[in-house]
Amino acid sequence: MDAQLDAQEQQLRRTSASKPQNHPNIVQLETSREEGGNDSQQSCMYRSLSDLSEEELQPMEGPRHMVTPPIGGKLSLVCCQTTVGPLSILVHYKWAPLGAAHFMEMVTTGYFNSGVPFMRCIKNFLCQFGLNSDPTAKQKLPTKGSIEDDPNWLPEGPNHRENKQGVKRFARGYLAYAGGGKNSRGTQLIVALKENGPLAGGSPWEVPWGELVGADSFQTLGKIYTGYGESGPPQGRLMKEGASDAVREEWPKLDYINSCQLVDERFQEQPLRVVDFN
Repeated sequence: MDAQLDAQEQQLRRTSASKPQNHPNIVQLETSREEGGNDSQQSCMYRSLSDLSEEELQPMEGPRHMVTPPIGGKLSLVCCQTTVGPLSILVHYKWAPLGAAHFMEMVTTGYFNSGVPFMRCIKNFLCQFGLNSDPTAKQKLPTKGSIEDDPNWLPEGPNHRENKQGVKRFARGYLAYAGGGKNSRGTQLIVALKENGPLAGGSPWEVPWGELVGADSFQTLGKIYTGYGESGPPQGRLMKEGASDAVREEWPKLDYINSCQLVDERFQEQPLRVVDFN
């Protein structure tokens, strides 16, 4: 698998060699985005990776992040349109290569464009989503079944839920998979509504593969309806009938992702900021 990822990175470098570079350590990649974008892209604050700050492109240990996440590699900027506003997602392949690639497969094949409900949203904790409004959508994904786990780059165990500076392990806006055992990651995802200590403390599916970026994304995150809590539509029912008329009538306040589009991609070859690991 590592050899396969290395080969993909080499291909990305060859493909993008003629692209303009906005930073000496970043190589622009080809994307599926057309000039002018679409409605979903237009709704997001960030239209390009060039719009992001260095702090967003290369997060480091500090008030938001307990530790410095893995640096470099492929970065993908995704714009998702929801019923309460836009979400800009920065996917870091170095954080979790398999998880990042699987999410991007869902994006580029249009999985989210059929409508994906935020089916389990618990106030000040997390939102779980990923079961499609169309119960046949999962069968159309190239990857069938679950994917293997990625190594966790966050410190594990109860002693690392919070550091001495009060920074919790799983930051608000981190994205990971929901799961239920080893190599159990499928299409179900989680996003943290608030910084959290227990998440990613040992469950292998909870390694973050990306995070929300941009003020508008965090405004949207705060608007997602959490009133149903654990009493949202059961997973089994969504798997069977999707977001049917009956489901929408029974849970009328559910929020949904209506589309996700790839906006921009780059390969970050060298650190953008000085990193001190001492």
